[in-house]
Amino acid sequence: MTPSLAQLAELVRQAEAKTRARKVESEARQAAEHFRAAEKRSREALERMRAARPACARALEQADADELLLKDLVRKLAQFKSSLASDADAEQLVATTEAEIARTRAEAKAELEAAGKDLDEARRDLRTAVDAYRQIRRELERLTPELVEQFADEDRLLWDAESHFPGGQLQLLAHEVEAGMHAFGHLAKLEQYARLKVWIGRFRYHQAGPDRDGEGSEEVQTLAHKVFHQLKFLSRQHEPGYIEAFRQDFSTDWAAYVAEAQDQLVQAIESQRRARAEAEARRAGGSNGDGRHDEADGEEQAG
Repeated sequence: MTPSLAQLAELVRQAEAKTRARKVESEARQAAEHFRAAEKRSREALERMRAARPACARALEQADADELLLKDLVRKLAQFKSSLASDADAEQLVATTEAEIARTRAEAKAELEAAGKDLDEARRDLRTAVDAYRQIRRELERLTPELVEQFADEDRLLWDAESHFPGGQLQLLAHEVEAGMHAFGHLAKLEQYARLKVWIGRFRYHQAGPDRDGEGSEEVQTLAHKVFHQLKFLSRQHEPGYIEAFRQDFSTDWAAYVAEAQDQLVQAIESQRRARAEAEARRAGGSNGDGRHDEADGEEQAG
């Protein structure tokens, strides 16, 4: 390849990269908007289910109790039938009561079924939106890392969104910790501190308020035990700084704690990015200066 052709190829590559970067930014904003809408719908569906489940359970329990009482009353009616003023009235009341009990059961079951269907559909849409956002978010970070901070709110919302799925928050945390352990030692101390603070804050948030039904299962408890010991290992191995959240007697508003740690992490990452850019600029400037100096020496020697 001739030098001019190589330069042309590089110009085309840069143009393509810029075009793709602009497209990725637009796609990221669309994905973020869809993600926020899907999270809102799922949250509302989850709230509906959480309200419907105990209310419907009480209605079904009452229907069962009413049915038992009705059977007892029908048995007594048979015993004292001769003393009734009107058999027709009693029979009508029995039929009406049976219909009311049946209607109560049907309405409660229908409400639970509708709430469950709505929640399942909302969760499927949310999972699709979350996966799409994460994929485009990774590409955005690769092509235009300077724009990552603009999506900090959506990044925080990912954690909340996982609470809409059974065991989602703890599973997400376990995956992040497992994936980040090997590279943790290569991070700057400030980033280590902030990242570890985010992780332990999320863990304590999970402990303080289980993010879903069935959190007390043996599988979840085992996973929680593993995650906590991994975080303790990272803290002792790298000693990024004292983090009070590791103390079991420490308690706070964990959602606010995690949000603050997320802000610290964004600032630490941005600080490291600027430091690397400045270092590269200094190296590039030094190389150019050395090159010019060498060229001048060569010309002087030739003269």
